[in-house]
Amino acid sequence: MKKINQDIKEHTFERFYLLYGEEDYLKLQYKDKLVSAMVSTDDNMNYTVYEGKNIDVSNMLETGETLPFFSDNRVIVVENSGLFKKTPDDFIKRLEQFPDSTHVVFVEKETDGRNKLWSWFKNNGYKCEMKTPSEGELRKWVGKLCKDEGKQIYENAVEVFFGAVGLDMFRVKNELEKVFSYCADRDEITEEDIRAVCSDEAEDTMFAMIEAIGNREQKRALTLYRNLLMLKSEPMVILANLSRHVKSMLEVSTLLQEGKSMDEAASVMGRPKWQLNQYKKQMRNFSESDLKKMIERCQDTDYGIKTGNIKGIVGAELLIVEFSSMKNKK
Repeated sequence: MKKINQDIKEHTFERFYLLYGEEDYLKLQYKDKLVSAMVSTDDNMNYTVYEGKNIDVSNMLETGETLPFFSDNRVIVVENSGLFKKTPDDFIKRLEQFPDSTHVVFVEKETDGRNKLWSWFKNNGYKCEMKTPSEGELRKWVGKLCKDEGKQIYENAVEVFFGAVGLDMFRVKNELEKVFSYCADRDEITEEDIRAVCSDEAEDTMFAMIEAIGNREQKRALTLYRNLLMLKSEPMVILANLSRHVKSMLEVSTLLQEGKSMDEAASVMGRPKWQLNQYKKQMRNFSESDLKKMIERCQDTDYGIKTGNIKGIVGAELLIVEFSSMKNKK
């Protein structure tokens, strides 16, 4: 990771990067940092994302062989493709023909050390394993995030915090942002603050699931859905909460488009401001038409379950697969 930070600082980039390992949060963060340093994510001419095991490999290779359009770099992100377990015969040869202006960031959950692409990367790219940090490392990270926010948190409050939220980096970050909003007018974060904010595990898991759907992290979204089931949430309740969550994002979007401030929107909706900030953050991954379609599909599935045409557990799971397979917001 130090090399990636150094590459970004010096603006000298490898042609090929591989971010792999079990820590999804770190992979997402470093992918975003790398991409943003090389190209604007709004530049549809020079920034392309391919995701999943059924990507059009031929199209991806043709894109990589094309010179950038009015830009120094062409950047391609390839996520969870399975190419580091099974590589097409001519894939490496085609990669070697890419111009120096093309940079590819592979983000993979699963790799095979015997794979030929993995071996080729040793001399032709940079591999970075994203491991889950230890609890001690997470404590230092939380301390830094608090310091950056101008907040102070003592050891007893940290203990309560990790006891409430666990060690998942996505959840730690989301919960900490909620705490920052809750303590906006104070410098110190207390045990009472943590208990006031970090208490509803099912709701937090729902937020994390929507975040995963928005990031098109289907496997993680399904894992979080199953976590909700383990928390004794009924499929119909999960579906209702999913629909309500999406409706809330759409309502926040509408209010902000009407020119209302976050304080005014919170007053209208009768929700705490920190919660609206969470909705606003997640809205970036969905267009207004996406949100409306998701609400409609939730209603269709609800009707199907109530009429006996769809099983509850399967219906909610299929929706999560559908939503996490939607095209990224332009």
